[in-house]
Amino acid sequence: MMRTSIGIVLLLSSVVACTTHETRIISKDPNAKSPGGGDPTSETDGTDPDGTAAADPQQTPLSPLVEGLTISEIAVFQGVKVSVVKSGSAITGTKRNAPIVANRPALVRVYVAPDMGWASKSVTAELRLVSESATTQTPIARDTKTISKTSTDQDANSTFNFEVDAASLPADVTFQVALTAEDGVDPSTESEARFPQDGTYASLGAKVSGTVRVVVVPVKYQADGSGRTPDVSQAQLDRYKQTMMARYPAANVEVTARAPWAWNSTIGANGTGFSQVLSAITQLRQQDGVSDDTYYYGALAPAASFSKFCSSGCVAGLSTVVDDVETAYLRASVGVGYTGDDSASTMAHEVGHAHGREHAPCGGAQGVDSGFPYAGGKIGVWGYDILEKTFHNPSSGTDMMGYCENVWVSDYTYSALFDRVSAVAKSVGQTTSGKLPSGASANANANVNVNAPAKMRVATVAEDGSLSWGGEISAVRAPSGGELRSVAFLGDAGEEVGTETAHFYPYDHLPGGVLVMPRDPSAKANLAAVKNWSAVRIQGIAQKLAR
Repeated sequence: MMRTSIGIVLLLSSVVACTTHETRIISKDPNAKSPGGGDPTSETDGTDPDGTAAADPQQTPLSPLVEGLTISEIAVFQGVKVSVVKSGSAITGTKRNAPIVANRPALVRVYVAPDMGWASKSVTAELRLVSESATTQTPIARDTKTISKTSTDQDANSTFNFEVDAASLPADVTFQVALTAEDGVDPSTESEARFPQDGTYASLGAKVSGTVRVVVVPVKYQADGSGRTPDVSQAQLDRYKQTMMARYPAANVEVTARAPWAWNSTIGANGTGFSQVLSAITQLRQQDGVSDDTYYYGALAPAASFSKFCSSGCVAGLSTVVDDVETAYLRASVGVGYTGDDSASTMAHEVGHAHGREHAPCGGAQGVDSGFPYAGGKIGVWGYDILEKTFHNPSSGTDMMGYCENVWVSDYTYSALFDRVSAVAKSVGQTTSGKLPSGASANANANVNVNAPAKMRVATVAEDGSLSWGGEISAVRAPSGGELRSVAFLGDAGEEVGTETAHFYPYDHLPGGVLVMPRDPSAKANLAAVKNWSAVRIQGIAQKLAR
């Protein structure tokens, strides 16, 4: 019987709130029976039929192939269902709904369809994985169960299921699946009970992702005199890591905690103070000089408990929506940091915005992704938690970038996250293990733009439209992405002494955002006037910002 999921009550406030979500799992019904009426737990092993340890799968003799049973589909679950074979044909490249991630654990499900006249019987499925790059070959995996009818997504006992560890899925891995039986036919012949049908091996088409690195900044809240800090115990850091690893298409996730950092201004449930603390965390990331693939996450505890902070609804987090992969200096977010899964779910949501994801259309979210393909912010396909070993039904599951219950990740969001994670990893030269090359600096392999200004200046647009400076950035690359805004640099008399272009990156849950612009205008005429500008006027914003 398929495990189902229920969700925590969604919390909303009168402002658009980034609330927290989690999916809890109802454990498997102990009385459930398999389609054949037998034990619903199948026998899966990595040995040869005589009980000895399996040798190289390419050298192990083939077993007799079952008659009257067809492989109808093969799907890989690493977060979302990705069909790799359907109706006897391989699904490859852009025809797939999401990538297969190399070096990430997976569940492989083999779906079958009995021919007319099929009689219920015991069948063993064999999964063979072969890689030229592997130092040792993965043993043949076998799953034996009684089959009486066609497989369905809803019934996990109607499919042959193989848990595959990360080491068995390098980028060059190939596979073969065969349905076998003691009274089967000669395996040297082509058969619909095997894929590929001729007994060769097919590429799984796994793609290299990378490691997602998050540094939690415990914000010491001093506005109320408490000096309160969020939960950054190892148990809570493990919750963060597990939630991120389950939902993000990464080979690995690293979550560490920085030393506490003091904050003296008020942070309110209605969103007050969120943009200011986010700006400060962004500057802190710059000051700490971390690698481009590191995301800073300011964990907040503005009240003694989450229930006290969010008793009437609340903004639970804030991030800029960073739509460009090269804008590393905005890889910062903030969110509530209380004990439990809610805060971990908030992190996954907010860091998703820092990966360029807009909101899914669910629960009244603003700033919705117009390209999101599923009505109501649903996940679209079956989901699977590789750590909890549980499924998420597309009829009830909703995308983590929305505001609804039964939260998981859609294949749409999963695919987009893969593109960003892999691009960020590549930009800093991560190896396939997610590490930087030996002796390399964090930015050693970055594509440096020699035309980038030496310094960029950041301005924040608060939720009330007010402007304030947010520090300077040592730019490795010229800014890109975001919305372009004209910036006029003004002299003491209000005269225009130069113009430049700013890049505006909006917030996810509140009005406003971040502007990144050159620190000074380029010197085209009066050099002294250019150097001595006194204010800026930004397109679309009434307030001038003094130097």
